[in-house]
Amino acid sequence: MIDFIADMNASIKKHEKELASQPRKGMMVYLDKSTPILVQYASTDSFNKAKSMTSRKGQSSCLRNVIDGGGRLQ
Repeated sequence: MIDFIADMNASIKKHEKELASQPRKGMMVYLDKSTPILVQYASTDSFNKAKSMTSRKGQSSCLRNVIDGGGRLQ
């Protein structure tokens, strides 16, 4: 039984070490006009999705990315 617990603890430490060694991407997000926070993403897919949702093209608002139909009347 002791070997089982020791193996589980070793497995947990190995998994935590692997997760800590993976590179993460992050972006600054502003809660209000002057309060920035750093948001870190564990996977590149979630980072790319967040980046595409918050990016602006020209003069368009980033809110148009999340509203149905791009915020335009149809």
